[in-house]
Amino acid sequence: MNFKRLIIYEAFARAYPGEKGKKFDSLIKDLERLKGMGINTVWLMPIHPTGIEGRKGTLGSPYAIRDYYEIDPLIGTKDDFKRFVKRAHELNMYVLMDMVLNHAAADNVLVREHPEWFLRDEKGNPTRKVPDWTDIVDFDYSNGELRKYMINMMKYWVEEFDVDGFRCDVAGLVPLDFWLQARKELDPVKRLIWLSETHDPYMYQAFDITYDYDGYYKFRDFIEGRGSLREYVDFLRMQDHMYPRGYIKMRFLENHDQPRIAKFIEEDSLVHWIAFLFTFKGVPLVHNGQEYGLKEDVDIFNEYTLPFPMEENRISILHRKLAHYRYGTSVFSEGEMLFVKNDQPEKVISYLWRYENRYILCMLNPLLENTKVTLDFSGIWESACIHSKNVFNDEIVRVPVKNSRATVEIGKEPLILSFVLY
Repeated sequence: MNFKRLIIYEAFARAYPGEKGKKFDSLIKDLERLKGMGINTVWLMPIHPTGIEGRKGTLGSPYAIRDYYEIDPLIGTKDDFKRFVKRAHELNMYVLMDMVLNHAAADNVLVREHPEWFLRDEKGNPTRKVPDWTDIVDFDYSNGELRKYMINMMKYWVEEFDVDGFRCDVAGLVPLDFWLQARKELDPVKRLIWLSETHDPYMYQAFDITYDYDGYYKFRDFIEGRGSLREYVDFLRMQDHMYPRGYIKMRFLENHDQPRIAKFIEEDSLVHWIAFLFTFKGVPLVHNGQEYGLKEDVDIFNEYTLPFPMEENRISILHRKLAHYRYGTSVFSEGEMLFVKNDQPEKVISYLWRYENRYILCMLNPLLENTKVTLDFSGIWESACIHSKNVFNDEIVRVPVKNSRATVEIGKEPLILSFVLY
């Protein structure tokens, strides 16, 4: 399994159109749209029943789980879920379940059956590490029986439903040695995809992919005016020194915990960031509705239906085009990405992919200022002649490199140049 080929879609089953209890029917129908869009991995936000005690909103947070062995009746049944996984596999797509193992709903069945499995306050009551999470209580992983329960529970969803991996919620709040134990016991069952909602380097001991939250925070600093583009790119460069060799980050522009990106950025600029998402190293995540440029945040606590448009628009067409391009281009999955210095770092992002004699040069101009940019290919080429069709708009572009320098004009559209040098 080449994790670098993954293109992940985050789906909130409860918010899909359709009758209550029939949401998997809508999800199954949507799989063909997602496959056509270039998605090959679907991460389902938690599909278990939600807690009632201390519930936030009218339906409760999907991350306050009442029973790990059941399906939320508002979504569907276990047979429905089996049909969903089976159909995804028929389409050569992976299914990731959300594993929320740091905490459970305050009225989770385990609170009554195994009170010794939970953290306690000074009065002996179940408690939590994060005070604001008032609808949940935290597990105590010093208890070996709890660990066995959680590992057996994950095995159940793999063995009975054939899921392909887990997105592990706030994984850094659960001891690393538990995740290592879980991997050791689950690896013989099936080679799974392990995605950690953390950005801590040590988590790569147990996980294949971690979140790019550290990069995302720098991205938000830039788009909200607290930082510069240069600072953001410099931080991305620094990640190569912070993380293990060959590290894989899940890159994202938004997710269910973060606001819609289209609320912050005008469409012409968003186009550059979508191009960045699908051409930068790591694994791209597309959040439910992001592919249409939706601006309304998803309500995960109340009754809510995703307002999918009836027709494609400029943003959805671009997601589809670039997702297919990424998945179908081995340079992204087999090659290496190099940052390319340029003389306009406050305006332009530039980087180069290479695999054998095949290359992809990416230049993004999210501030949309027409400008001439000089690229520095020192250590890569002394001289070369790049002659390529721009993947983004099919225009022919010629870039001569002399003395390791090349000057390129860039305007309001990204430059994604794919070429071969002999």
